[in-house]
Amino acid sequence: MTDSRTTAASAVVDPHQALSTHRQRILRGLASPLAYAAIAALVAVLFAGILKLNHGTFTYTLDDPYIHLALSDQIRHGNYGLYPGTHAAPSSSILFPFLLAIASGTPLHPYFPLIINIVCLFATVEIVRRFLLHLRLGNDNLASFAQAAALALIAISFNLVGVVFTGLEHSLHIALVAATVYGAVLLIDRNQMPRWLPLVLVLSPLVRYEGLALSFGTIVLLALRGRLRTALATFVAMTALVAGFSLFLKHLGLSALPSSILVKSVVAGGMGGGPKQFLHGLIMTIDTMIGHPIGLPLLLIGLFAAARFSQDLFHRGRPWTPNGLISLPLLCLIGGQAVAGRFGWLERYEDYLLLGVCLMSLFLARGLVRFAMSPERRYDVVHRSRVVLVIGAFAALLLVGARYVNSTAQVPRAANNVYEQQLQMHRFIDGYYRAPVAVNDLGLASYHNPYPVLDLGGLGSEQARLMIAHHASPAEYQAFVAANGVHLAIIYQEWFPDQIPEGWTHVATLAFTGPLVSAGETEVQFYATDSGTAARVHQELVVFQSTLPQGAELTLD
Repeated sequence: MTDSRTTAASAVVDPHQALSTHRQRILRGLASPLAYAAIAALVAVLFAGILKLNHGTFTYTLDDPYIHLALSDQIRHGNYGLYPGTHAAPSSSILFPFLLAIASGTPLHPYFPLIINIVCLFATVEIVRRFLLHLRLGNDNLASFAQAAALALIAISFNLVGVVFTGLEHSLHIALVAATVYGAVLLIDRNQMPRWLPLVLVLSPLVRYEGLALSFGTIVLLALRGRLRTALATFVAMTALVAGFSLFLKHLGLSALPSSILVKSVVAGGMGGGPKQFLHGLIMTIDTMIGHPIGLPLLLIGLFAAARFSQDLFHRGRPWTPNGLISLPLLCLIGGQAVAGRFGWLERYEDYLLLGVCLMSLFLARGLVRFAMSPERRYDVVHRSRVVLVIGAFAALLLVGARYVNSTAQVPRAANNVYEQQLQMHRFIDGYYRAPVAVNDLGLASYHNPYPVLDLGGLGSEQARLMIAHHASPAEYQAFVAANGVHLAIIYQEWFPDQIPEGWTHVATLAFTGPLVSAGETEVQFYATDSGTAARVHQELVVFQSTLPQGAELTLD
């Protein structure tokens, strides 16, 4: 009788305890929405900062997205180039300009890259949230809020927010990298391949060529996990699409790789120079990574991944371990960046790498993290220090990502550089000069401009790219510009040392007074190829000068 009463009494739920549990569930449910709200608030603040500095006009932080926009306009009309009847491959992404063509011809088009990137940012955050939940690192209040705070800090520390405003394909690529890692982990842990994983593996290199390395490593992982047919089909589809685009470019009379890659990538640019030049480019790329503040630690993680994968590889009688399997795509991701990747220029080239390495490293260290975040009382000394551990981890994350936090903070200033330089160039070309020009910043000069723009930077002209490669003479530039019917060049003279023809007349200098963040130089020079054009341009610039916004200054000769 006593035992039955005791059992009945113990079955009665303490109302205070039930209320406390309910409150805890509410608090945990608020953690992730608060992280999303913080990220959204930061995006809104940066957007508002751009509008404030630009007097109500939105511009991206780089000139490059306007190349994609101009290209997408032509794609809508059935041409792959920047002007009707001409072909060029100025975009480093196969897929992104085709995606932008969806909004071409609508008022939404100039803002479409921003919209896509914001969607991709929150898609990435959601994938990371699900990834953290899958790892089961902890489920009490502290763990829930720590994981939510990690979402916001990762978005800031790895430049995921800042890269949104570049207007380029990086945010989409980052989302695909996060999805690849998440899909690989689901396959490893559950032996169930997500149906969307092969599609992600195929799309990733179509968005950025750097995606080839991680996709290849994950395809091999599929084969090692018993999905040989899926791995083979995915590899064939990925290779066929990338190679098919190269054949398409060759059919147009262009190089097999986009001009932007050949100009910016040391390795790709050295492919046409034989094995010696290619090897030199490879060594330079690796040396650049070693010299970068975050490069050497990433290479060390890559060496660890190689050792961990080799440990499983050479134990043939033992099944593959989860850590051994995930080490292969981790190695490929870091190795691909080391041999063919870039760093810098608004810190946008390595963001995908930072996130991918972070997620896969967290998977490798999941046991230690679970132990550190466990709320059990058996290890009182450790668990009384959980808050200290979390704060320390977040401080380390911010320290590692300090340069990327600074890059995010510089977003409004970077956009202001574009507003005060490239946008003003566009205004003069389209509204005053109204004739073909030569430039070395192709984007805004060509976007929504009916007059042909000759690109001296090599992105939109294969001949110009080759001229840069062999350091063309002033006479060659004179002939090149004349052959294209151009009488005005708006260029950074520092980019053409001893190459500006003597017959050109310096007419004016356009400069911005703010800090240099994203533009190539603070000053851009106007050169006329003949005296008649010089007189005409001078008159037009006098009128144009009075329309310049505060911060942009025009000095006439």
